[in-house]
Amino acid sequence: KDVGKNVHTLLRYFAEWKQRQKDDLQLVLIGGGDIAIPESVKDDVYDLGFVSKQDKYNAMAAAALLCQPSHNESFSLVIMESWLCGRPVLVHSACAVTKDFAQQAEGGLYFNSYFEFEGCVQWLEQHPAEAEQLGQNGRQFVLANFDWNVVTKKYLAFFKKLIEEGDMQ
Repeated sequence: KDVGKNVHTLLRYFAEWKQRQKDDLQLVLIGGGDIAIPESVKDDVYDLGFVSKQDKYNAMAAAALLCQPSHNESFSLVIMESWLCGRPVLVHSACAVTKDFAQQAEGGLYFNSYFEFEGCVQWLEQHPAEAEQLGQNGRQFVLANFDWNVVTKKYLAFFKKLIEEGDMQ
């Protein structure tokens, strides 16, 4: 929950959401770090800190979506985990990597402002079948690109090519 992960923006947007929507949406934060929860949403934000892997996966599977607001990711394990749990993601469009993952996988949406955030969350809430499909698309993307056997084959092919190129010199 450090500044680099942009969780402060998520909390600000969530507080704005609660003020404008007045619904029962809740926000669950998992992981290390401390962050001030706005007083206006203290009853709707649950900061669980570190939890077991199984509890994390259970929380992801039960969630409507996973929001990854970071601007600076080179890879996002939490997005992959969310997709393996069949849940769609919402990412910040300022992060080229997570936006590209969401687009390639057809596994989520992206936002750049509060009103885009609001529109994405509303759309996901109002279109549960499509949200479910986004999560399943993400799951298939992870299995097709990051499954242990897939990654191992890619590395073996890479090393084989290096060896063959070395033999030619």
